[in-house]
Amino acid sequence: MQLKITADFAPITASLNRLQLRLGDLSEPMGNIGAILEASTSDRIRSTKTDPDGNAWADTKSPKPRSQILIGLGMQGGMLSGITHVASKNSVIVGSDKHYAVYHQLGTRNMPARSFLGLSVQDYHDIDELLSDWLSGAFET
Repeated sequence: MQLKITADFAPITASLNRLQLRLGDLSEPMGNIGAILEASTSDRIRSTKTDPDGNAWADTKSPKPRSQILIGLGMQGGMLSGITHVASKNSVIVGSDKHYAVYHQLGTRNMPARSFLGLSVQDYHDIDELLSDWLSGAFET
């Protein structure tokens, strides 16, 4: 099963377009962007328990302690270890290789969504900063 999440890249589109026009192959910065997003996604799962917009995940209706629920959901090990990225010369894909990730991202009839994939305001800032730094370094003589 494939889950595709798209984001509005308008805040960083100018930097990406300028970079692609000048260099063609963006594999290196795309890989770095993937690493940034992989780290922030992992942090959402491990620490903040929020979606990319900063909203807290919905509580579950189970009588079990939250830590047991998160372990049962794979959020403390399985899901966390499944966060990965693949970069190419003009794109990067960040996601999970776990088949149950879609249920956490979108929710089910009996389980509220606990979205973890997507870009936060901080992600946009970090990517823009990375691209600016990379462009500055890429064109120094």
